[in-house]
Amino acid sequence: MAHNAAVRHSRIEPADERSTGTPGSRGSGEVAALPRYDLSDPWLYLNRELTWLEFNGRVLQEAQDTRNPLLERVKFLAITGSNLDEFFMKRIGGLKQQVSAGMQERTVDGRTPQQQIAECLARIREFEQSQRQALTELLRQLEAYDIRICSYAELGTTERGVLRDQYCRNVFPLVTPQAFDSAHPFPFVSNLSLNLLVTLHHPGDSESLLARVKVPVGAGIPRFLRVGNSAHFVSLDDIMAHNLDLLFPGMVIDVSELFRVTRNANTERDEEEADDLLALIESELHDHPESGRTLQRKW
Repeated sequence: MAHNAAVRHSRIEPADERSTGTPGSRGSGEVAALPRYDLSDPWLYLNRELTWLEFNGRVLQEAQDTRNPLLERVKFLAITGSNLDEFFMKRIGGLKQQVSAGMQERTVDGRTPQQQIAECLARIREFEQSQRQALTELLRQLEAYDIRICSYAELGTTERGVLRDQYCRNVFPLVTPQAFDSAHPFPFVSNLSLNLLVTLHHPGDSESLLARVKVPVGAGIPRFLRVGNSAHFVSLDDIMAHNLDLLFPGMVIDVSELFRVTRNANTERDEEEADDLLALIESELHDHPESGRTLQRKW
């Protein structure tokens, strides 16, 4: 069928043509009216982006389904998150490129690029609310097995000391803070990276300073650190936020906030139509996920 939609339902009009003396004719010699489809009718089609979100909703239903094993439900919930990241990078990224280019052409389902973005974002807000509710319920059920995601602040002194020591030995050498001010622009934030935005000042000085600290998740560094031999875990960013004195000795930490950026990854090009291969490569590098336009911030 059409390039980016699926058949939804039809408005059928009876055909005007009649014939006589044909197989299946009735006593009057007329055949039953045949349906006629107007293939340009938007009601015949579903929107590609909205149906993708509905698919992700079915994955979320697996996370909500109590018939599935508990840890499998946790996996399904995590999959919905990674799916949503990809949706922003590819689908929303492509639509934003169309809006920037001034495209007003409607898809076969009758929507402009801007209308698709608006409807997608409205659906995503509802979806993320359902995600949070599912996460709360799953964490509650995990506690019955003494599996917990703890905050650093609720740990005892001994447990904090163990995690601080583990952080100093395995993670701290990989961390580099980046300060910025009017003379130093905001540092580049890589796609999907976790970051701490730290507000701090010198003792006796009321002027606030800002710094960005990247949370080095990956390459053998886990997102959550285990507390001793228990099934209790603390997120790495929480541990880092409570040990910023290691990065900023002698400074007063006012506040730190966690944020993440999702960037446009829709950078496909037609190499056969490129007149200048060097220009094509430069264009790809300019639009690469590591340097693309920001689509979504999560604080």
